Amino acid sequence: MTKTVSDNQLLGELGETAVKKIVLETGFIYEQRGRLEAGVDGLIELRDPKSGAALGKLLGVQVKATAEGKYIRESDKSFEYTLKSKDLGYWRKYNIPVIIVLWRQSDGSAYWQDVSSGLRGDERRLKFDKADDVFDPSCADRLAAITIDRRTPGVHIPPLNFGESAIVNMMRVRLPDEIFISTSPFGFRGDAIPDLLKQRNPRFDWVIQKRRFVSFFDPREFGTRAIADLDQVEAVDTKLFTLNDDLDDMNCTIDLLRRTLSRQTRDQLSFLKDERLFHFHALGENKSRTYKYASAVKDTSARVVSYYPNKKYPDKPGYVRHHAASFRFERLGDEWFVVIDPTFYFTRNGFVPHPFPGALLAGKEASGAQCSCSWPSHYVAKLAGRELQTEKRFVRKNQCQRCPGGI
Repeated sequence: MTKTVSDNQLLGELGETAVKKIVLETGFIYEQRGRLEAGVDGLIELRDPKSGAALGKLLGVQVKATAEGKYIRESDKSFEYTLKSKDLGYWRKYNIPVIIVLWRQSDGSAYWQDVSSGLRGDERRLKFDKADDVFDPSCADRLAAITIDRRTPGVHIPPLNFGESAIVNMMRVRLPDEIFISTSPFGFRGDAIPDLLKQRNPRFDWVIQKRRFVSFFDPREFGTRAIADLDQVEAVDTKLFTLNDDLDDMNCTIDLLRRTLSRQTRDQLSFLKDERLFHFHALGENKSRTYKYASAVKDTSARVVSYYPNKKYPDKPGYVRHHAASFRFERLGDEWFVVIDPTFYFTRNGFVPHPFPGALLAGKEASGAQCSCSWPSHYVAKLAGRELQTEKRFVRKNQCQRCPGGI
């Protein structure tokens, strides 16, 4: 008796082979179940594409292949598919999520859905969106999301695809290993400044709160000797101070980071106390200024101070626009970050504050003066530049996937 293989068997094998190819191209692991399967053709195991580590997160896959023809209520945007009651009842018993993949030979299309995502009132009926439910490597993160055991808090699946481009305005803060703490004869910062100004080699990147002196440098080596109790100076592990949950210590850390930043950027940036804003300072009256920095691709430059003459009344003064930003320090878990919020600062001539900065800022925003994604790169270049190598450098550059000089 001649053995035969039916067209439907070949079609089924073609469909599963196509799905396996897509899974492997996504970077996941596909295991075929073989002949002894009762409703699940294979298993997908998630894999971290960066490290290659198998994550132990599984999905059951049922492939439904068709040669040609339209699905139920198929249009250019969507269609429907009805599951069999016995299949749905079987999949509900599974202790891992199950997806169904519909593969059509005539156009090579593949769409997928979680079998538990049926329409309300008719759980056997699945509705597919042709834009959102394509089964290809772009669905990696969606597949990962349905493997999370929602009963277990804190489960983490790393990003498994390239995702969307984003402009990131955060930098990781790299703290020194030690922080110096001492008592002080002064209650607060303002009380100590007059005595400090009388000393040689004063520094101002320190904090005094409630007679406690804190800095990233040894106060005995600078003019700060006059404002700290020298016999009480102690070097402690920075993490013990900056990563605990005491509110006073957290506020002190934020203040200290801001003052350290001010010192490290003082040759290029000026700090406005009332506005709490850093800006590139002018090098002369009514003079534009270009700042050179190394982007992720090549050495480049940007105009960070721009002089605009008064076009309507040439005999009257114009204004100067400075690239500016606020720097906000935030702790996420056991790390500190600085968030850069770019803006503009306006002066009359580069030094005298402009009386109507709001009107000028609104005008620049309306005209789309410059894409804001380029601004943080100047500050990154400044913060992570060579001039910081002489001190304890505390910032590290992250790169934006979109902007050559981004962070």
